[in-house]
Amino acid sequence: MIRIKGIEKSYGNKRVLKEVDLEINKGDLVALIGKNGAGKTTLIDIICKLKKQDQGMVEYSFNEKDIYKYIGVQTQSSEFDERFKVKEVIELWKDIYGNLCGNVEELIEILDLTEVMNQKIKSLSGGQKQKLSILISLIHQPKLLILDELTTGLDAFSRAEIQKLIKKLNKEQNRTILMVSHYMDEVETICNKVFVLKDGKIFDSGSPRDLIEKYDCKNLQEFAEKQLA
Repeated sequence: MIRIKGIEKSYGNKRVLKEVDLEINKGDLVALIGKNGAGKTTLIDIICKLKKQDQGMVEYSFNEKDIYKYIGVQTQSSEFDERFKVKEVIELWKDIYGNLCGNVEELIEILDLTEVMNQKIKSLSGGQKQKLSILISLIHQPKLLILDELTTGLDAFSRAEIQKLIKKLNKEQNRTILMVSHYMDEVETICNKVFVLKDGKIFDSGSPRDLIEKYDCKNLQEFAEKQLA
């Protein structure tokens, strides 16, 4: 699906990414983890062509000219015009993607947005805005879904429901999913592979269980505390 080779990126004299190599295959449910400043967001921006790398390349299994037909992106800082109603934002994105859209009404129900459709964005809670962001990222049925801090701001029940949805999309629809997350319990629960970004490089990779056993940890949280400090 995506192959990243020798990606380098600097801001001034600071090297943020240093010869990053990784591969995401079709049907993977992958996590990218690392502490703040490790380069995770920069790498995602390069994948999405929001930033240009200094060196290296990203190879796609689809025509990169049509990248946003194939990729859906949910970002932690998604912002919508607060004067709009929820239903107006959704209709706008439906108009943009046209016949690529799937069953939007089902997504609205799954994400528990039915009762806020007539509310303006400014009246939504942080969790409701996060759910709207997730819906927008899914609206055109992307082959590759990129999720940045998927469940930030959500209560425990909503987190569990969103995690179920992501696993369902991966298993039943064979969607390829790349997650950036600081919630190690979430990564351990739903991901089949983890890339560990440390000091701008891929420190290690493998399944959550592989990493836990390799570094003799009780869980992925302990691995992160020991290896990413």
